Amino acid sequence: MIFNKQALKQVRSQVRAKNVIIFLSGPSAVKTPLSLLASNDVIAVNGSASWLIENGIHPFIYMVTDIRFITSRQSEFERNVELSDYCVINEDVYAKAPADKKTWLAERCYIIHELYKREKAGPIKKLKFWLYCQRHPDVVMYVPLSRKKRILGFSKDISIGYCNCKTVAYACMQMAYSLRYEKIICAGLDLSGSFKRFYDKSASSKLVTELQQDLDKILPLFNFMRERINPPLFTLSLETSVPYKDIPFIDLQQLDIPD
Repeated sequence: MIFNKQALKQVRSQVRAKNVIIFLSGPSAVKTPLSLLASNDVIAVNGSASWLIENGIHPFIYMVTDIRFITSRQSEFERNVELSDYCVINEDVYAKAPADKKTWLAERCYIIHELYKREKAGPIKKLKFWLYCQRHPDVVMYVPLSRKKRILGFSKDISIGYCNCKTVAYACMQMAYSLRYEKIICAGLDLSGSFKRFYDKSASSKLVTELQQDLDKILPLFNFMRERINPPLFTLSLETSVPYKDIPFIDLQQLDIPD
């Protein structure tokens, strides 16, 4: 199913809370109080959804943009899909999925469109991006003239498409913004230390991560997002490589947490 305007309207109609927790893969994610997670909508990614489900919390949205997670943990992925309200994958995941799984995915998952595959492009392609943004004001892009500089973008309406950022977290942020939550709160947005995923318990289950080498591409997008969009976005992480000027820290005491 393509995540179009009608799909966005449908998901918006099912929003249950004024705030959303984007539950990511950094080690600090598991420090999030279960009562906070249970009292808000949750967008989970990859194996973070498994931890939530094991702790009695079913994700509102389960988002996966890396085919490697599906192929290496197929049964876990399928269970997470079935136990989440909605599942969202991108076009790349659907295209690379085994042929015998495409029907299963199409019946259970929304598919979001990537507005660009590469952040660098020649002048003609960049002109096309600039013209695209003139026609679609909900897509905000910085399109540099230099071939060496990267395109930076953010979609305020993910039914049009989303801008890639080398991390599924950025796609989740665009989804949460499109759903019009009052606060978007990231748990586990660490991007620091050894860049370990908290749910990778054994060597056989670990996926190779490129986050460390991609950090210099990710952080400028977070800065662009703050300066051009200024979403109601916060982080719970006390140990993060993301500057608080771009994604401000929010203390648990500032949130309504049920006893």
